[in-house]
Amino acid sequence: MRVIGLTGGVGAGKSLVLSILKEEYGAEVIKADEVAHELMEPEEEGYLAVTEALGEGLLKPDGTIDRKALAARIFQDDNARKTVDGIIHPLVWKTIRNKISASQAGLIVVEFAIMNEKTDDSWEEMWYVRASKENRIRHSERIIASQAPESEYLNRCTRVIENNGSMEDVKDQLAEILKS
Repeated sequence: MRVIGLTGGVGAGKSLVLSILKEEYGAEVIKADEVAHELMEPEEEGYLAVTEALGEGLLKPDGTIDRKALAARIFQDDNARKTVDGIIHPLVWKTIRNKISASQAGLIVVEFAIMNEKTDDSWEEMWYVRASKENRIRHSERIIASQAPESEYLNRCTRVIENNGSMEDVKDQLAEILKS
């Protein structure tokens, strides 16, 4: 069994590399983001720990975590972000190690986007997908081009929040919108 860690920046082409490794080499792909999402499902270990730490105010009526509310909270509250990271990151790596141990695949690729000191080392090799800034931008533009045109969003939405300045600019817009 060969285990590889794979990372790279936005638009670098991680998905392309993963699909080639899966299709042509039979790799089992484990995505850290997907593991994190699974851990936040009702009754999962991450769900239980996060709701205990941050309260049940983050739950939707159906009992699932309101991901938008959680994202807003951790974006605004650094302590909440550290708490969630402190709960979820170790669980993600524990789950990934368990998946690796249980796998019968000859090649396993663990994909993750965030590189930090808490990254696990359950792999023999670490691969980095690198692309020039120009190619990363071009790739991101293709993703944008595949989405609905901006005019469709503008026609369907009642408010527009301009995000071309600072975080304070966005906060000011939100305050103004919420006042009315």
